[in-house]
Amino acid sequence: MNQRNNNPNQTDRRLLTVSDKDIFVTVQKALLVGIILKNQTRADREESLKELTNLVKTAGSNPKIIQTKRIDRIDPKTFIGKGSINELEELSKANDIDVVVFDCELTPNQQKELRAIFRCDVVDRTGLILDIFALHAQSKEANLQVELAMSVYLKPRLAGLGKTLNQQGGGIGTRGPGEAKLETDSRLIDNRINKLRRELKKIEKQRVLQASSREKNNTPLVSIVGYTNAGKSTLLKSLTSSDAYVADELFATVDSLQRELPIKNVQEPLILSDTVGFIQNLPTTLIESFKSTLLVATSADLLIHVVDAATAIPQMHIGTVKSILKQINVSANEIMVFNKIDRLDRASLNDLTERYPQALFISSLKNTGIEELVERISSEIYGVVQQGSFLVEPKNLEKVNRFGEILEVTNSSDLLLLEIRMRSKLIHKLIDLKIMKESENVE
Repeated sequence: MNQRNNNPNQTDRRLLTVSDKDIFVTVQKALLVGIILKNQTRADREESLKELTNLVKTAGSNPKIIQTKRIDRIDPKTFIGKGSINELEELSKANDIDVVVFDCELTPNQQKELRAIFRCDVVDRTGLILDIFALHAQSKEANLQVELAMSVYLKPRLAGLGKTLNQQGGGIGTRGPGEAKLETDSRLIDNRINKLRRELKKIEKQRVLQASSREKNNTPLVSIVGYTNAGKSTLLKSLTSSDAYVADELFATVDSLQRELPIKNVQEPLILSDTVGFIQNLPTTLIESFKSTLLVATSADLLIHVVDAATAIPQMHIGTVKSILKQINVSANEIMVFNKIDRLDRASLNDLTERYPQALFISSLKNTGIEELVERISSEIYGVVQQGSFLVEPKNLEKVNRFGEILEVTNSSDLLLLEIRMRSKLIHKLIDLKIMKESENVE
């Protein structure tokens, strides 16, 4: 039986969705429906079910039963066809299921039909991901972005949700991110969507101005991208000794964070940015709504593409990330980094290094390979370390010192002769700015 709370004003945990059926359920029992497509490998299928299970857990529900259904064609009424639906309906009744979660995107009519059949909440993959984003959004920008995505998703479904929208409490259809409550009046929702878009457009303009200012000041930006739960925030924390929020769950971070990355002998700032994690079949409404946040990646000088080394299907994760980056017109060079190698045995690690010879292999948690990654970032942004002799006016000595290591200083007429160890791109930058000039050939 469901664990129910005798006090209707109290629940121990939020619900994935809330309806008149389950308003007093402490933790919803979920029936998960995985979809098997043509030409799908066993590894893909198993990883997809694992991902769906983790999504449901992250949303605060209990994945009680997991079923898979193979489909050759999409049924316009129920997506998976009458025979499969009848089997699932019996399972749902026998186990007193509170919510049925489909690992696909349902049309509003399909969702309405399935709610009537199961007589409980029905959530598709898009709704599930939106619910998690609402749970984890922290900043004003993230809250606006999530509310916009949820409102666009909700609009064509208003008629089919019925009493679900009238309840107070948990997830989709009842409240938005943070303290916001979603607009559920079909006459007003367009106004709310337009207002949210205007507010986000202002933020987007601010982002563009910030990017222009950064470019004007020649401040490099390195953006961390990757599949959700690949360890991006852990890496940001490890590289910058920052207080980034870290959790072993999907979409733990949906806000964009920026921290300064210290580079040896370079006193000018280098900005490192964490972005929202990607996932296969990421809702297009989310991509559009998070446009202002994703602008960080589009203006980056370099990408750190983080891959979970422990996943069984790294090629799918890599392909998903590259596909989304292409959608948002990101074209910067990238360093591919396989994280969590502490979870691999030697044979598995050797296999990965053979398949991806240009990648780096690290453990953010154990701090393994971090120095090598910082050196690779430094080389990509500033060039390799070189040593040479240069002539500098005394007034420019401090400027030179900010970009490299001064090994020796001697007077040469009215100039200073410096022996310098500095990265190649910074040497050329200072020469172009006429801050220093070569005395001898750079070694």
